[in-house]
Amino acid sequence: MDYEHWLQKAKEGIKSTPDNTIFLVKELFQGTEWNDLPRGDKLRFGAYFKNLVNEGTIPNINYVGKAANNSAQYKKIDRRR
Repeated sequence: MDYEHWLQKAKEGIKSTPDNTIFLVKELFQGTEWNDLPRGDKLRFGAYFKNLVNEGTIPNINYVGKAANNSAQYKKIDRRR
């Protein structure tokens, strides 16, 4: 899996996500892109994404906890803060 390629796609999805929106990583991808990935790749990319968020590498995104399905949830914060 090319993490940088998928990270760029995720960042594109973040751009179109409204401020103050809570989202899952899979919601950042269009169509069936995310669903077409093998489960292991989804888990590894999810962990990679979470680490980048927690390090502050992905600006304006905060980890907010787990969803009911155990997926990590994130929030896009207001850029003006």
